[in-house]
Amino acid sequence: MEPGTKKQNWTIAGIAFVALMAGLAIGVFFFPRGTNSTPPAAGAPVKSEKPSEASPDTVQITPESQKEVGIAVETAGLHNLRDTLSATGTVSEDPLRVAHIRPLARGLIETSYVHLGDRVSKGDPLVEYDNIELGLAIGEYQTAQAELQRSLTDLEIKKTILDRGKEMLKVGAIARTAYDLREAEYKDAEAKAAGTRATVAKIVEQIHRFGWTDYDLANLAAKQGSGHSISHSVLKAPSSGIVTNYHASVGEVVEPSTELLAITDMSSLWVLADVFEKDLAHVQTGKAVQVRVASYPGKVFPGKITYVADIIEPKTRTAKVRCLVENSSGMLKLEMFATVEIPVDRGNSVLAVPDSAIQQIDGKPVVFIRNSEKEFRKQEVQTGLASGGYTEIRSGLKAGDPVATQGSFVVKTAFLRDLIGENE
Repeated sequence: MEPGTKKQNWTIAGIAFVALMAGLAIGVFFFPRGTNSTPPAAGAPVKSEKPSEASPDTVQITPESQKEVGIAVETAGLHNLRDTLSATGTVSEDPLRVAHIRPLARGLIETSYVHLGDRVSKGDPLVEYDNIELGLAIGEYQTAQAELQRSLTDLEIKKTILDRGKEMLKVGAIARTAYDLREAEYKDAEAKAAGTRATVAKIVEQIHRFGWTDYDLANLAAKQGSGHSISHSVLKAPSSGIVTNYHASVGEVVEPSTELLAITDMSSLWVLADVFEKDLAHVQTGKAVQVRVASYPGKVFPGKITYVADIIEPKTRTAKVRCLVENSSGMLKLEMFATVEIPVDRGNSVLAVPDSAIQQIDGKPVVFIRNSEKEFRKQEVQTGLASGGYTEIRSGLKAGDPVATQGSFVVKTAFLRDLIGENE
């Protein structure tokens, strides 16, 4: 054989070998091994069986596996569900729990003991100021007290003279007209003393309004001797709460009309919600509501409706609904946005299943109906209202259908695993 012919034969043999190997690779790719050639993985959480004649919408799970993973079944039935009306609102203070602190008289602020946002307790000092009117009242009190003392002394002297005149009249030592004159002088002194006493009482009452007590007045001399100005007044917290408004600057001259600060009791707040006109028939005072805020997604604040406005807002066609909400935890803050859930009773029963029975496949709600001891069938449903742990089923089920509830997610997982296996 010639050399050129031998080289050509080796080339043809090489091409044939490559073609054979490529054919084997294509055969392996397009003709995989059968599903029965490889046993299922050991230790799988759910053992499912799917005969070749089974419906593609079913999955079979052995009773033993159902028991291990806790799959429970409940029949669909009629339930009275409570609807929920949602309204947006804003957290606000209860005006009855807000103390507006104003000076009792004109004065000059000298010390401030609190700041905006501080928590205070009842009786805590808030602001100390030089009370001009208090100083004047104390001066008037001292003058009136001195006048009262003179009046009482004069009254006592006149009484002594009158008593002596009475004895002298009995023995004829003085004339009747002289005695009558002494009696008139005594009554005049008595009237003056009574008038001065009333003036003192009036001034004392005025001083009491500035926070002074009878003990303070009794120790007035000691206060004056201490070097501390007796005209200073201290405003104290009338209740516990948070300082939510503050306008008290040291050195500022204030009037009785000036609000220095406000103390808000945050233990109970208002939530003012806007309810559409068409929904007002479901809103009544005294009805319990649930309030939620974005800051605490899983937290529910119980409350109740205390007022429904009689005026409809023309532009929004809504009415203000006031809810009283307990806030002892202090989690709610003023001006927070809130959602108020108002329960609405439905007049008729509806077909419903537990919320745990509803699963999602391809974005659609489904349940799994138990066909037999070990077979579940996927069933698409149309859901409605959800309330009290149950979901309304508007179509896809009928009363008495047994559906997987607890553990339905495991049934869904087994179903999807079998579905993927069939499509491989």
